[in-house]
Amino acid sequence: MASSVTGARTIARNALAVSAAQVLGKLASLGFYVVMARVLGEQGFGAYTFALSLAQLTTVFAGFGIDEWMARTIARDPKTAPRLMTDALVAKSAFGVAGCVAAVVFAVVAGYSGEVQLTVAFLALGALVELYMNIFNATFQGLDDLRWPAAATMLERASIGIIGIVALLAGAGIVVVAAIYLACALAATALVMVRLAAIGVRPAPSPSAARALGLVKMTFTIGLTVLLNTALFRVDTVLLSLIKDDAAVGFYGAAYRLLESPLFVAYGMTAALLPALSRASRTSAPPLRDLVETGLKLILCALAPIGTAFAVLAEPIVDVVYGPDYADAVAAVRLLGGAAALYGVGYFGAFVLIAQGRQRILPQITAGVLVLNVVLNLVLIPAWSFRGAALVTSLSELLLAIAFMGYAMRVAGRLSARRVLSGPLAGCVAIALVALALGPTVPALVVAPIAYVVVLLAVERWLYPQDLRTLVAMVRRG
Repeated sequence: MASSVTGARTIARNALAVSAAQVLGKLASLGFYVVMARVLGEQGFGAYTFALSLAQLTTVFAGFGIDEWMARTIARDPKTAPRLMTDALVAKSAFGVAGCVAAVVFAVVAGYSGEVQLTVAFLALGALVELYMNIFNATFQGLDDLRWPAAATMLERASIGIIGIVALLAGAGIVVVAAIYLACALAATALVMVRLAAIGVRPAPSPSAARALGLVKMTFTIGLTVLLNTALFRVDTVLLSLIKDDAAVGFYGAAYRLLESPLFVAYGMTAALLPALSRASRTSAPPLRDLVETGLKLILCALAPIGTAFAVLAEPIVDVVYGPDYADAVAAVRLLGGAAALYGVGYFGAFVLIAQGRQRILPQITAGVLVLNVVLNLVLIPAWSFRGAALVTSLSELLLAIAFMGYAMRVAGRLSARRVLSGPLAGCVAIALVALALGPTVPALVVAPIAYVVVLLAVERWLYPQDLRTLVAMVRRG
């Protein structure tokens, strides 16, 4: 019983630390992108959005799923941390530099301006630095302590947001903003590296190319999945930029930033549960099925209402956040509602499989959905522009959610749909009724979340009071 209480306390502490940092960081990031969209207009905002998507797309393969493997391995055997850190640094350096070069070469060959090329270079280097930071974050995660990774995340995003806003208001362009991104990534990485060293965990002093290559081979399946998933998340922006123009990318980027902002819930909850998921089984205490149901339910409670709000209240959301100049983005926000609600389901399902060592199926599913995504984008973007890209994104996330959770249930056992879905679905119906009664207005934006929380708590208290008591107890312990 004592170990169960300690485990719940640890999960709660980690989930709250990550969520709090992500909330503050996302608020700063959203404010930064809103100011950028308003100051630079859809053309400048579109150019920066393209550069960031390209930088992340060409460098993500250098991660190879190493971070997820490290967290799982260290959770089982903390003594492996120093060697894994060294091997990961060698592997990411070798392939990450190649990714940075590839990003700049693509921008040059595709004929983008010198300003965009320099922006791509700074953002690609920033993405590489974040790959290094993730090594130290994964080590902390394996040690069941996400407080310093959370602090580093908050430092990076808040710094980018605050300094970036000041720079934009002072007249800076996308190159300066990209340089700020790089500098803040370096500062956050230094923080988490120093704090890890303070508890006596440092990279082993003997790097080995052979060991690093062996690590890449071991994590290849996870890495390929991460690469394909990032391509799935970013390729639409690149295709939109090539087929249409910066204005279309700007409108889509504005909608996409709204989609990305709440996804920290999936990241935070999954990160907090990953060590426990790695140690759990069908016969453990608590059993794997309970952990999966709890994680999935919490993710849906947070993301399902956001997806519903995107679908029925897109107009006031865009108007409040970006202003009337971005009214064209309303349709994209509405169409991205499905992705907002379902992304966390697929993400969590994938990590259940990774935690249980059943990740072989992941790249096959993701590759299939990616191919479909590219084909549909090539068909729909010429006719529907960014609206077509938004529709394809939601369809892709629906397919991933169905497939990943289907395989996760094969591992964990059949889940209780009633327990997982009753509260979130009832709350989403309340949001839809508020939108129907008040229309797409700002007052509806205020009333809808209140109605959601009231209905959610009422349904949970009626059907699953123990879940509510457990959640309250975890929050208090956390």
